[in-house]
Amino acid sequence: MKRRDFLKIGAVSAVYGAMGVSSLKADEASDYKAIVVLFHAGGNDSLNMFIPSGEDPQKGYPNYHNIRNNIRVEDKELTLPNSQGLHLTPGNNPYDVRNDLTLAYTKGFYRHEGLDYATNGLMPELAHLINRGKVAIVANCGNLIEPVTKEQLLSKKKPRPPFLFAHNHQTKLAFNGEASKLDYSGWAGRVYDHWIRLNPHSIYTMTIGINRGGHLLDGRQTSPLIIGSKGPTKYRLAGHERQMYDEFLSLERRDIFFRLYNAMRRHSFDMQDKIVEDWHNLSPGFDGITNAYGQPLFSHPDNATLNQTGSNTASMEVLDSLHAVVRLMKIGKDNGLKRQIFYVRDGGYDTHHSQARQHAKKLRGLLLGIGDFYKALEVLGMEEDVTLLSLSEFGRSTGNNDDGTDHAWGASYFMLGGAVRGGLYGQMPDLTLGSEDDLTHKGRLIPTTSFTQYYATVLRWFGLEEAAIAQILPELDNFALKDLGCLAKG
Repeated sequence: MKRRDFLKIGAVSAVYGAMGVSSLKADEASDYKAIVVLFHAGGNDSLNMFIPSGEDPQKGYPNYHNIRNNIRVEDKELTLPNSQGLHLTPGNNPYDVRNDLTLAYTKGFYRHEGLDYATNGLMPELAHLINRGKVAIVANCGNLIEPVTKEQLLSKKKPRPPFLFAHNHQTKLAFNGEASKLDYSGWAGRVYDHWIRLNPHSIYTMTIGINRGGHLLDGRQTSPLIIGSKGPTKYRLAGHERQMYDEFLSLERRDIFFRLYNAMRRHSFDMQDKIVEDWHNLSPGFDGITNAYGQPLFSHPDNATLNQTGSNTASMEVLDSLHAVVRLMKIGKDNGLKRQIFYVRDGGYDTHHSQARQHAKKLRGLLLGIGDFYKALEVLGMEEDVTLLSLSEFGRSTGNNDDGTDHAWGASYFMLGGAVRGGLYGQMPDLTLGSEDDLTHKGRLIPTTSFTQYYATVLRWFGLEEAAIAQILPELDNFALKDLGCLAKG
């Protein structure tokens, strides 16, 4: 990097917070709201999360049953243990099949009144929240530039997103919020750019990644804060070493480069000190509260508690990450922050083979996190303040590849939160291989709802004005429906 480029970046990082432009002043937002983006990296097979359960010959279970002959979820209705609460103590798991997650994955599903989608048996926590009206399912959604038909795509009358079916490019497009170009900023980063003054005088950025960042959080003038799921790490300098280093950074420098560089390093140390102090001094507010397994929230349940044996056990990655998100939300709200956007990456969804084994493990780990996360929000009285979005770069093929599935396009996603209007949104697709909804005869569904519409819906709840949404999501103008209707207005 050239010296002048470093100075330019340093100047933006150090002073943009005092110079940024925003159309919404800090005192115009008196409440706290947060968005959590939960990204299923690899291309999640939502068709085995939300199983078409209706009798429609094209869109319902009969077609699903015929197409997914090797990895289909059986048409067996499971019953949740308790309609008033959720209790999944040993011996009370509806999905349990000889303690085998792989068998439990295809055992059956939970039906929902008024919906033509059922929830995989391994997801009782989400099924319970759907029944409570806290979850909206958005059908056949994905990277989409404008409404399009199969004929228009095949004849090239209308464009498709570039590098369709490629993990890296489709991930970047999903994070862009623009399906037509591989932009260098993400939609969450652009929200931060727009509202850079909204969290004044705070060391906490509006955008925070857990364990890692992502293109989603990269703004044109802003950058995210990255914090580990186990909390921030303190600089490893003993007391006298830190004092000496602080004195070194305070030495007068004639060169503007050294002055700027030292100021940035001092700011980094001060910021880290504050975050570590806040993290360790936090009283989360849900001590003594137990989850569906009768254990403390965000604790790691053992195999006996989960009725699981062997090596194919649930991952705790999402549980730990969402625990960190809740703590950081509480810190943010206590510190007077107005808006925050969190990014949680949940990898391992590229199920070309052994899907019943791999996807089962991911679903159980995902729902362990979701269940405790929402319980914590309720205990803190923050469920109305938070909306969680599920996301993946694309769905999987409706047709199976022996015991797996291939990269595809449209998929179902869910929104979770107290402000969510539960139900099914969007259009259920025709699952028939080679149908007008299938681009390639392999079950690669053409989306009928765009990520742009999905994001615009949550940003409107977040409090962004229409002009700002149009600027952050320019492709929204291509769609007649600007709001999916699944969130109460803030």
